[in-house]
Amino acid sequence: PADRPWVFANFVTTIDGLVSFALPGRSQASLVSLGHPADRFVLALLRACADAVIVGAGTLREERKALWTAEEVVPELASELASLRAALGKPPHPLLVFVSASGKVDLGLPVFRTGEPVLVITTTEGGGRLEKPPAGVDVQALERAPRAREIVDLVAQQTKGRLLLTEGGPAVLGQFLRDRMLDELFLTLAPQLAGRSAEERRLGLVEGIAFDPDDAPRTELLSVRRADDHLFFRYRIRR
Repeated sequence: PADRPWVFANFVTTIDGLVSFALPGRSQASLVSLGHPADRFVLALLRACADAVIVGAGTLREERKALWTAEEVVPELASELASLRAALGKPPHPLLVFVSASGKVDLGLPVFRTGEPVLVITTTEGGGRLEKPPAGVDVQALERAPRAREIVDLVAQQTKGRLLLTEGGPAVLGQFLRDRMLDELFLTLAPQLAGRSAEERRLGLVEGIAFDPDDAPRTELLSVRRADDHLFFRYRIRR
């Protein structure tokens, strides 16, 4: 798009479309992907190409130890990933962006203690919970819960790059789809079934919005790849 950066998402789901087992201490995406090396490679490659990585507060809470870097998921390719970013004219790491309307963000997590630039987007009320952020952490507060366009505009003000990656969670993906701000989706289909029950609330790929047949986002399949029993889809979101 001429008026904004290109926004792409990366997710992994089970065959029945769930993104998390939603169990205490066992909600990480790696349990859905089964830790497959090809899925980790795709994640690392997309992070290496991104100018910013956008993550919702719920995903941040589930991945408390994550640093959200490319080399974190494929450390054996750290040198190659760094060379790729350099060849693309990008800084060593993308800008990290965390979105939380409530401001309930633990600034003591490792990702906020690296000294790397981090942007936290919240509300005026949420900003009151985020006083005295660590060095490198910028808190931007809006009067109401941020919409996808506002998130993209704030990120664009802080990075000259044109490629923004969102890794979730499902509510953030729902916002970007609702506001027609998503351009591409990279989706890994893992070879397992998770199921759900009345007692086990498990999130699907898109949450917080229910489209009807007339306005449901349509996609164009750009590519599909297979690695063992995993499938890797790349979709463009139709306008």
